[in-house]
Amino acid sequence: MSESYGRIIELLAIERDTETFGLRIKLSLIESAEPLWLTDNETIANIAAVTEFDGVHKHRISLHTAWDANKQQYIGSITRTYREHSERFSFACSVPFRNELESIKKIRHADDLHTLPFLSTHRSEADQPEEMPAAEGDLKTNRFARKRRHLPLKLVSAIMMSLIFVVLLSSFNYSYPGDIKPYSAVTATAEAETVIQLLAENRSAIIAKPVAASKEEAAESRPKESKPKDNKPSASIPQLELEEFISFSLPKGYVALTFDDGPSKHSIDIMNVLKKHEVGGTFFFVGTNVKKHPDYVRAIHANGYSVGSHSMTHSQLTSLTYEQQQAELTRVSDLIEHITDEKLVLFRPPYGAFDDRTEALSQQQGSKMVLWNRDPEDWLTRDEDKILGYVQHIEASGSIILLHESQAVVDALPKIIKHLQDQGLTIVSLQ
Repeated sequence: MSESYGRIIELLAIERDTETFGLRIKLSLIESAEPLWLTDNETIANIAAVTEFDGVHKHRISLHTAWDANKQQYIGSITRTYREHSERFSFACSVPFRNELESIKKIRHADDLHTLPFLSTHRSEADQPEEMPAAEGDLKTNRFARKRRHLPLKLVSAIMMSLIFVVLLSSFNYSYPGDIKPYSAVTATAEAETVIQLLAENRSAIIAKPVAASKEEAAESRPKESKPKDNKPSASIPQLELEEFISFSLPKGYVALTFDDGPSKHSIDIMNVLKKHEVGGTFFFVGTNVKKHPDYVRAIHANGYSVGSHSMTHSQLTSLTYEQQQAELTRVSDLIEHITDEKLVLFRPPYGAFDDRTEALSQQQGSKMVLWNRDPEDWLTRDEDKILGYVQHIEASGSIILLHESQAVVDALPKIIKHLQDQGLTIVSLQ
C-alpha cells in the first residue's frame, strides 16, 4: 500500500516569505502544521492562474503528476471543492516541484517536516492571525484574517492577463532530455516573479478572501445542498453535518469516533458504550459483513447512530477498473439502504485509497467521502492501553479518529470518551 494513501494536501494560500514566494499548505495527517512550500516561482505563477481563493471553496493539490510527452512538461492538478461540488484544473509544473511533491507524500510525522529544506514552518509577523474589530464579526468565520488592499477591477484584469501571458510564453521554451533529471532553472522565471510580486504588493498574499459581508450574500453565492431523505437521527445523540464532499477533519470543539470494517460481533458492544455515555459514533460497514450481520446494521441505525459504506469487499479501489469500483460502491449501498430504508450518504474508501474515478462515482451517488486525521493504528496493536495512550497524547479537537471494531477498542472506548469529554469536546455522529 502506498505511503500516500489517505493524504490530502490542502492549499491555503500563496504567500510571500522575505524575497521569495511559497504555497501555504496543510497536510491532512499533520493538522497542527501549516508549512510554507518554497518551490519555484514559475510553478507558483501557474498555480495562481488556476486558483481563486474566495473564502468558500477549498483547494486540494493532487498527489500525482503526469508527463505530457508532446509538451515535454510535467502537469499537476488542483481540485477546487465546495461541499459535493468539485472542479479540477491542470497546471504546468517543474521537475523540482514534482520531486518535492514526492518527498511530501512520504511525510508521516510533524518531525519529518524539518527534514525537507523546501518546507518552512516559520511565520513572519505579517502572517500571524490578527484580532478583528467587533464590527467585522462576520470575518471571524474565516480561518484567519489578514490585512488586505483590494485591487481595482482594471488592475485585476491586467494582472491575470499577464499571468496567462507568462504561462503561454513558458510553454514554448520547455525542452527536457529523454532521461529527466532535476534542474534548478526554469524559463520565464523573472516574468513570473514580477507578476507574483505585483499581486503580493497589492494583496499581501493571494489568500482566501473574507467570507461575504452578509450571510444572505454568502448563501446566494453557494451551491444548494442536497439533504439525505428521511434521515431522523436521535435527538439525544450529538450530530454534525459535513459540509464538504471530502472531509478529513472537523471544526474545533468537535471530535468524531469512527469504526471501520464491521458489522462484527463487537458492533453492539461498541454501540452500547456510546449509548451509555450519550455520545455520537459513526460506523463504516463492509458489504460482505453486512450480508452476515444485517440485524447489527438495523440495530445501530435504529438507535440513531450514523452508518456509512466501506465498500463491498474492502478492496483497494485504485487497483480496480471503473466498472469494478462502481460495483464495490453500489452493491454495498444497495444492501445497507435495503436494511435502513434510507439513502446512504457517508462513504469511506478502504485504506483511504481513492482516485478520480472514485470521486466521480461517489459524487454520482450523492455520497460524502469521510477520511480521517488521527489514526492510533489499533488494527495493528490490538492493545487497549496503546489505543488509549495515543488518544491522550494528541490534539483531539477537530479530529476524525479512525478505529476498527475489536475487543481492544471496546475495552478502551469508555476511557477514550471520558478523556475527550474532560477536554470539553463534543463527540458527534457524522451526517
